[in-house]
Amino acid sequence: MFYRFVCIAMSRFYIVVGILLFLTSCYKEVEIMERNADVFELSVSPEIQEFIYNSKDTSYTIEDPDLTFMLNNQQVEIKKISIRGQTTLDYRRKSYSVNLDNPIIIRGREGNERKRLINFKLISLSMDYTYINNRIAFGLLEQEGVMPLFYKYVEFKMNGETQGVYLLVEDPESFFMEQGSEYILRRGYHHGIADAEYEPGPYLITREEYISRFKEIYTQLPHLHGDELYEAISQRVDLNQYFKKMGIDFLLQNGDNTDEVYFYALMEQNAIRYKIIPWDYDDIFDAHPHEVGVSWGTGTIFGSRYYKTHQDIYDEIGDKMIFSIEDDLDYAIAMDSLLYALYESTLTNMIRSMDGDVFETLFDQVEKELTPFYNDNDLILQSQYDLNSTSLELWQNNIQEKQALLENRLELMKVQLKIQTNL
Repeated sequence: MFYRFVCIAMSRFYIVVGILLFLTSCYKEVEIMERNADVFELSVSPEIQEFIYNSKDTSYTIEDPDLTFMLNNQQVEIKKISIRGQTTLDYRRKSYSVNLDNPIIIRGREGNERKRLINFKLISLSMDYTYINNRIAFGLLEQEGVMPLFYKYVEFKMNGETQGVYLLVEDPESFFMEQGSEYILRRGYHHGIADAEYEPGPYLITREEYISRFKEIYTQLPHLHGDELYEAISQRVDLNQYFKKMGIDFLLQNGDNTDEVYFYALMEQNAIRYKIIPWDYDDIFDAHPHEVGVSWGTGTIFGSRYYKTHQDIYDEIGDKMIFSIEDDLDYAIAMDSLLYALYESTLTNMIRSMDGDVFETLFDQVEKELTPFYNDNDLILQSQYDLNSTSLELWQNNIQEKQALLENRLELMKVQLKIQTNL
């Protein structure tokens, strides 16, 4: 059933087709019809389209007086659309950050959920040759209560030409305001701040105070140990969330996590405490984490650390269930006996609740969601502009291979954690 709200002021009469009116204090909301695959379309001049295709290594806002933005053939009022991302900037299929004037309401992946969105990302998945990595990771993180953002596969077009399969993800910087937060940051390397958004509200807390509170997570690390370290860190960041993210990262062999997490601030017991939103899981199923053979990204709070091989990491932390120690917080958790024991306890509880059906259900969902896209050859041909091309056969093989890999990895983790296993 289609729901569409159209309100057109005319001199003599109003035409209303399928009215569904949502009122808020600031703006109207429009519920867009759900098709087998929602289709977003950007219309710009041919010159702008060519510039987008050919631009490299830079983010920018698209400026075009004739720009229009559509969802399922219905125009949506847009405030701003920007080219975003890091590695995908060098590919023809760019990723986009979309800011609307009025929110849309769109159905979820199963059709039984409706989400109100005003700002979101359209991620091109150009680095993932079968488009499954982020979806698998988000599904597991969501199951553990660590992925709060809305996401789904969509098609993206430009000037009537398909751009292929995209992953729509709710904008973290909109989500944090809905939670009553005033400040969100994306962590950078060396506990820096890669990006941040500040919306002052009733707490009368300055941007500098939020930054200082985040920095305190790291200034505590080299000076405290055991109970004192746990109390200091847990007062500043939700360590239960962070432990769960680390556990999923270990299960998925996530090689890139230092700058792929958001921290958003909430007031708890009259103090600033950060919660997290994981981000960008293109680099899962990696043989080793990104710090191997690389010196520039590894934290330096505990001195200079360089790992020529993955074995060098094992030699330093032992046979611990942490995939990456590039960031100093992860390193501290690995090296402090109490923090690691608490992390392993969280991991044990999380893994104990999982069985093979977890992956069977998850991969069945992914297959159901992606099948309509892989059945459309025009969409899949767009992968020729990505890091690697895809195909129906490659996708089906990869789905089977990765499900088997995770099922096997789960059983090995249960053995290491001394959890009863069926093997």
